[in-house]
Amino acid sequence: MRRRMRAAVCVAALGVSLAGGGVALCGVARADAPQWLPPPAMYPPDTWKGRAVAVVRILDKLDAHVQVFDIPAGQDATYKSLTLHARACLERPPTLPADTAAWLAVRDAHEGMTPFDGWMLRQEPALGVFQNPLYDVQVVGCGGADVAPIPPPLAVVQQQAPPPVTPATDSAPAAGPAAPQQGGSTLPPLPPMPPPQAARPMPAPPPPGDEGSAAAPLLLH
Repeated sequence: MRRRMRAAVCVAALGVSLAGGGVALCGVARADAPQWLPPPAMYPPDTWKGRAVAVVRILDKLDAHVQVFDIPAGQDATYKSLTLHARACLERPPTLPADTAAWLAVRDAHEGMTPFDGWMLRQEPALGVFQNPLYDVQVVGCGGADVAPIPPPLAVVQQQAPPPVTPATDSAPAAGPAAPQQGGSTLPPLPPMPPPQAARPMPAPPPPGDEGSAAAPLLLH
């Protein structure tokens, strides 16, 4: 009913305009016309924010005992023969998939145990593993106050975002995508790797004259 009334008003206006020597343009608005909304503000995928405390979980493989420690950055924690030192703890800001990264240094007082000093990620634990037959160490989260690096507010990130790429036309060539703005902070560099261990010399092959260790010849029939 409303569309018929609008069409009648449009025809009447068009007749009056043509009688007066003018041109009338009439358009009927559609209620189901798509409305393009701007994309939501999101942090770049390499953005992290710092927290003051690293939350670490330790599993004793001998008795299945689990202990969770809150280790402030720059301090140590002790569990049986282990000594853990937290250097930093980072987590993803809102609008990004949740993840946690902690830079830990783990030492075992037992002789012959391999130490660990590097990043541990909660969502990808295989990237940083403490190789130990007695204990399993994993980062489970961050806590405490916000510390550096602190990402800017989303309003600032949205202002720094590049404009959307317009579709190419026949008269002008298509422009390449704008370079993304660098926002937030990436993971700090890992400490230098320890020097590789010297390879053990291979045993010398037995002399040709030694019949006891020489292999029997292959006979072809």
